[in-house]
Amino acid sequence: MNFDTLDTRTAKRAEELAKSLAQLKENPRVRDIRVIVPTHACPVCKEIAGTYSKESAPALPPEGCSCPRGFEGHYEPMLTVIFP
Repeated sequence: MNFDTLDTRTAKRAEELAKSLAQLKENPRVRDIRVIVPTHACPVCKEIAGTYSKESAPALPPEGCSCPRGFEGHYEPMLTVIFP
């Protein structure tokens, strides 16, 4: 059974999100990056929800996140070309 602490899960999630953001920034088909957060997110997380240019997309999880289960948001690409 896995008994990771919230801090350990948050650190792992931050690594995953950083890798995801780097991949999105490198992809030429990605125009913008959207930050999606659940409706039950804390005020800090709700504040960063939105669409950003590749250059201005924030690192996740945001500093000051107080979501009880840790940050549950994610990045979503906004594509310039969508294949049929």
